[in-house]
Amino acid sequence: MPLAKGKSQATISGNVREMIASGHPRDQAVAAALSTARRSRAEGGATKKLHVGAIRSDVAGRSDHLNVHVPNGGYVLPADVISHFGENNTAAGFKAFERLFGTFDRTKAGVPYGGEGLPYGGIEPKAKGGKVKDGSDHVPIVAAGGEMSLHPDQILRLGPLLGIPDMSLEDGHKILDAFVLQARAKHIKTLKNLAPPKKD
Repeated sequence: MPLAKGKSQATISGNVREMIASGHPRDQAVAAALSTARRSRAEGGATKKLHVGAIRSDVAGRSDHLNVHVPNGGYVLPADVISHFGENNTAAGFKAFERLFGTFDRTKAGVPYGGEGLPYGGIEPKAKGGKVKDGSDHVPIVAAGGEMSLHPDQILRLGPLLGIPDMSLEDGHKILDAFVLQARAKHIKTLKNLAPPKKD
């Protein structure tokens, strides 16, 4: 059964459903659908550099506005959650999440990446609210230093870790949304319970 060509999330999800309905194991279906999407991107030529991983910036704080492109179907972990897991140290938070999600093989996934620093594609004046044009492999966003972009492959790796071998990308997003809310609630509770500064 030939898979539909294309690199949009809708096409990938449709190919996964089609293969599972035909009796293929979920892992094989996901791998084949992502492989087809990568070939479609290679044939059409990637028009934007995609940022995957830690988003670093020389600007202090989180007031910077970095125009980047992230993978369609990916997820951006907010800077406050990254910092919280590093005990208020962003670099330590990046390391903690890199251990959790593993090293992402950009070459294997067909994601161009220009070494150290932030790889930029075309500049967009503002975020598009997570909207993506049909057939596109990227979403333009305005990011801040301290955030972390996850590739869809990394999100799907959560399934086996959580005991959900057939987890969909949509389920992965819901789990990450719940995780962010829980992390923020825990951080607020920790801050409320801190002792006040000592007086001389």
